[in-house]
Amino acid sequence: MTTPDVTETRPLIGSLWWLVLLRGVLAIVLGVLAFVWPVATVVAFAWVFAAYTIADGVTTIMHAVSWRKHDPAWGWMLVTGALGIVTGAVIMIWPLAAGAVALLVLLWIVAIWAIASGAAGIPAAASLASGAGKTLAIVFSVLSLLFGVLLAILLFATPGSALVGLVYVLGSYAVLSGLVLVLIAFQVRAVTRAAAPSAG
Repeated sequence: MTTPDVTETRPLIGSLWWLVLLRGVLAIVLGVLAFVWPVATVVAFAWVFAAYTIADGVTTIMHAVSWRKHDPAWGWMLVTGALGIVTGAVIMIWPLAAGAVALLVLLWIVAIWAIASGAAGIPAAASLASGAGKTLAIVFSVLSLLFGVLLAILLFATPGSALVGLVYVLGSYAVLSGLVLVLIAFQVRAVTRAAAPSAG
């Protein structure tokens, strides 16, 4: 009974896997830059992070719009993309030269964005068909949610240490999340290619 729907969506899935791959690559690049650049260049890192969240938001919205006819939970992905764009815009507009106060505000914005992104991503991932792709998508959303919660706790307990560890924490999170997204992309691509001959 579900076979016609699955067969109909396979070409669309195969054409969208690269969007997920792009998100993963962008995250990995951000994480690598976080470890390469010294802590003194945190302002430049903030600009890079802002650019990443905007690019990630745009690709997520593209993914959501392309998937809207096949996934009733596409609105969650749309909200996630919009949150990314708003977060990036706020970081770019914010007066970074204000120093530690502005950086603390930036960290809170990042924490809120990660929590909201993870919370919105879990129901969207849960609506996917069962399989490795669904599991990885849920893992990615849970990682985002946990990162936001842990960062918020760190900001409450030791705001000074949070500033010092910003680059490395964000770098680790970005690399890990990027790897998960890359795995999701190639998993979707492999499943689509394997199913193509039988569909034909």
